Amino acid sequence: MAQLRHTSRARWWLNRIVAAVLAALLIAVVADYARGGIIALWLRYAGAAAYGAPGERLEIASGHSLYLDCRGSGTPTLVLEAGMGSDSATWSPVHDELAGISRTCAYDRTGRGRSDGGSAGDLAGMSSELAALLAAAGEPPPYVLVGHSLGAVIGRVHASRHPVDVAGLVLVDGFDPDVFDAAVVPLLGPIRDQYVGETANIWGVIGSVERINVEASRAQLAASDLEGLPIEAMVAPRIDSRLDAATNQRILDAEAAAYEALSPGHVTFTLAWGASHMIQFDRPELVVEAVRRIVAEVRG
Repeated sequence: MAQLRHTSRARWWLNRIVAAVLAALLIAVVADYARGGIIALWLRYAGAAAYGAPGERLEIASGHSLYLDCRGSGTPTLVLEAGMGSDSATWSPVHDELAGISRTCAYDRTGRGRSDGGSAGDLAGMSSELAALLAAAGEPPPYVLVGHSLGAVIGRVHASRHPVDVAGLVLVDGFDPDVFDAAVVPLLGPIRDQYVGETANIWGVIGSVERINVEASRAQLAASDLEGLPIEAMVAPRIDSRLDAATNQRILDAEAAAYEALSPGHVTFTLAWGASHMIQFDRPELVVEAVRRIVAEVRG
């Protein structure tokens, strides 16, 4: 009986923790909807739902295939990397326009969309699978990686592991915890501990949704080296009402400086005012402009 009570109480606490995490995620989603508006919300899901999946599945290992959708022509090849839990459909608002600039490929990672299930293991494993997919498709370098949210982190690790092949990066509201931990956390004052806890929770959710080893992935991100690589970094500004205007401005300035430190002298930083986390839906022109700039630089 005592064991039963202990098990029930443990389950009760687990349910409370899960409910708290889901509530926090819901609040974040609702806040983004409020910022983007109901039209942006409809376009976000209608656009993804309308994705016709014109690509193909390619085998990268014995019995294991990934989905790839390449359009357009020209060099460098743009490789679109989706965020946590997302797939190639998340690039629907900009895929065709980017393909008018240069060859553009979106794909579904292992366990996402139209690709086979399973796990790549960690960020390095995701990088290895991406390299194998591009080779299987006969898509030659140089590449410019365009990553949204978690996709920005995957892009950074891939660029570090394949410096000869990757000619540039576009980071679209990246989940870049190392950047923010170094630059933003020291400025947060009374909400610092909350932020640190939320970042840890996000890593936990990523580990669960993407089925990757978080500790190994964090170490791989910390070891990545992008010095000398052209980078376009754009961030949707988040003004916290609990902090005064001067502190919020210092945070934005610190973010810009932290991204600049990734590749000193080679980073263009853009604030995507009016956009939610889904910048490619809310301000697609900013993504297109960033890609145009970096493609011109690579070609030059």
